[in-house]
Amino acid sequence: MIFAGPGKDEDFGLEEFTGNSADRYKFRTAPLRNLAVSPGFFHNGAFVQLEDAVRFHLDVIKGARTYHPVAAGVPTDLTFRLGPVVPPNLLDPLVRRPIKLSQAEFEALVSFVRDGLLDARVNAMNLCTLVPSKVPSSRPVLTFEACF
Repeated sequence: MIFAGPGKDEDFGLEEFTGNSADRYKFRTAPLRNLAVSPGFFHNGAFVQLEDAVRFHLDVIKGARTYHPVAAGVPTDLTFRLGPVVPPNLLDPLVRRPIKLSQAEFEALVSFVRDGLLDARVNAMNLCTLVPSKVPSSRPVLTFEACF
């Protein structure tokens, strides 16, 4: 994929589709329901552990400055195009200010997202059977190793 920006290493999000610079860094991400079975978190799979994704959201500015994809568990081949850090003024105001949680509060939050929002039926079904062979664009659907 060819990215945007001077270094061709930035994912501008919704702006790529609308052409509106006010849409830069706006992304559609997965809902919180059933995140316990998700293989990755954020629009680009930047984290593979739910705890790390939650911790990042508690201090987004610090997390962006210290993020290291390999340490986050991202496969090495997906770490080559890490664009610049998103300028703080473009962050949603709700995530600009750090949130302080005790260890017990952090663990309770992770537990709620992981267990409280999990539909038990998800573990009982083989989700791979729901992957369509093609989508309306007629392009083949990418397959996932976990399914085969």
